[in-house]
Amino acid sequence: MTDKPEDVESVMKSIEDTFALAELEKRALVAVAVAEVAGTVLRAALDRGIPYEMAKEMAQDYWVSEMAPTIEVVHHLEEDEE
Repeated sequence: MTDKPEDVESVMKSIEDTFALAELEKRALVAVAVAEVAGTVLRAALDRGIPYEMAKEMAQDYWVSEMAPTIEVVHHLEEDEE
């Protein structure tokens, strides 16, 4: 193999940087799309006569449900605990 370790490390760093940038751009596009839908939720609720504060909460709930990761804690029983 003729590749020097520095060359391999440089290539790997470049690939990691490219993937990180692509992931950041993807997350930004998702955030914009979710914001647009949250705005649609707010406008639609207001158009249907829902009070502003409630409509705002509905839009916020949508935003949070899409943007905040859901963490689920699972407890695994040990065989002795069963």
